[in-house]
Amino acid sequence: MTDGVPASPLRPTKPTDGQALPRGKARVHSRLVRILRVVLPMTMVAIVGVLAALVATHAIRRHDSVQKETSAPIRMINPHFYGRDNQGRAYTLGASQASRDETSFQKVLLRHPTVTLDVDGVHPSNLTADDGVYLEDTRILYLRGHVRADNAKTSSFATDQAVVNTRTGEVNGAGAIDSKTPLGALNSKSFDVYDKGDRVIFKGGVHARLNPH
Repeated sequence: MTDGVPASPLRPTKPTDGQALPRGKARVHSRLVRILRVVLPMTMVAIVGVLAALVATHAIRRHDSVQKETSAPIRMINPHFYGRDNQGRAYTLGASQASRDETSFQKVLLRHPTVTLDVDGVHPSNLTADDGVYLEDTRILYLRGHVRADNAKTSSFATDQAVVNTRTGEVNGAGAIDSKTPLGALNSKSFDVYDKGDRVIFKGGVHARLNPH
């Protein structure tokens, strides 16, 4: 008979480091890993999309702002323009305010315009109005609203609208006119002024009152 140690019954032992997790916990961990593999890339894509949208929105707003500033009409306070007609006579055009038309840069909108024809001449003519439009390509000035004109010859006229051709120095209008000269007063429905005011033609319903001498 040999001596020996009696065998002990089997006993459960604690898992050591490096051993696999229990089957239930392993499944939970595996499921979490699979979910994160899908969610994280989607989250990153969403973040990139939001950043791209913010950058695009900022760029569009900046572009619209710049375009709006660029397309805004140019405004000038108390501007003065100088020029000469076809015969070399100087004229000046001023206003309390001027701005470029939004649809045509050739059109200048004037507030309280004042134009003086034949500035250096013996009898310069001066015209004023409430509003005006000057076309730079044709050099035509349209006056409207309480148009008044006078020159050094003490003659003057009042009408509601007039057209001044700065190329030729001629003035005409299709509205009623009330004119006063050293010879008397005259009313008509239209008029044309030539030769720096030396020749005036009145048309339509002409009524005159001459001063006795």
